[in-house]
Amino acid sequence: MFVAQNRFRIASAHAPAFEKVWRERESRLASQPGFLRFQFLKAVRSGGPRAEAPVESVEFVSSSQWLDEASFLAWMTGDNSRAVHAASSVPREAYLGPPEFRGYDVLLDEVPGGRSDYRSAHLDLVVEGRFAIESPEQARIRERSLAAGLPAIQIAPFEGRLIEILLRAISARRGVEIGTLGGYSTSWLARALPEDGRVLSFELQPERAELARRHLDEAGFGAKVEIRAGRALESLASLEKGGAWDSLDFVFIDADKASSGDYVEWALARLRPGGFCLVDNAYIWGGMNYWGRESASIPFPPRGRPDHFGTNEFRGMSAAWDRLAFHPEMASIILPTGEGLAVGLKR
Repeated sequence: MFVAQNRFRIASAHAPAFEKVWRERESRLASQPGFLRFQFLKAVRSGGPRAEAPVESVEFVSSSQWLDEASFLAWMTGDNSRAVHAASSVPREAYLGPPEFRGYDVLLDEVPGGRSDYRSAHLDLVVEGRFAIESPEQARIRERSLAAGLPAIQIAPFEGRLIEILLRAISARRGVEIGTLGGYSTSWLARALPEDGRVLSFELQPERAELARRHLDEAGFGAKVEIRAGRALESLASLEKGGAWDSLDFVFIDADKASSGDYVEWALARLRPGGFCLVDNAYIWGGMNYWGRESASIPFPPRGRPDHFGTNEFRGMSAAWDRLAFHPEMASIILPTGEGLAVGLKR
């Protein structure tokens, strides 16, 4: 493995533009053979007598990991890298001194528990492109959801394909989804079911529920899906025990993380033996590294950071993990999909 690092000192007035350029650059790196991971670091001033003084410059470090040095050099001399540099909108006066470059060969890269981890961004794209192929109708749902202004928080094709395989493995016919958004995840659930299969999906916002209905109807999944708008916990409580939505084959949870424990609790009571409880974003953006700790002792990241999570999200997902890990009727695991997918099988 090879690590390339560049250190920059940027005039504070140009820092937002510089950060934007590097965020756009990362999207091109993902398709580069041999690319493993990218981190963009920003120095944070804390403490000291000048802590409240205006910051005249900001220090940034770009750190990219590569399969080997040859892969990095291929990127640096390739068309993608040249296009990125040509498109940069950061003026020369933004740079307070020349960048400092360092290249490192990795001598030690251990994963706890005696395991190895050879995933990479490029390999993830290859696997997704060969094994998790979305249909043209599903691609349109994803694209139209983004065009309508919905946040890009739906599952990826990789997770969709994984869930589809799990549901097909148990010959699933009926299940509940909590969190419809634009209907993209719903399409993967419906795709796994036979023609007479049914999904009942709950979406908090009526406008999103209506948009998802249109998407799924146009994609040919409408006959398998019923969408109800409103607060999921209240709607779930209204479903009669022993009724049409009992003894379920699966419950897929991808909604507000603060209620994750309550959703799992409901699922455990409604799943048939052999049914799946599936929870997306199970890592809550790295927050579950603190699982088992009191929330008062956790340094919660501030809003605006990609790893932000709050007290309610942490408590809710912790409750979900507790139920899945320790409930005597569940056999569960957290799959390392990037954001984490909890999979619980009812015994």
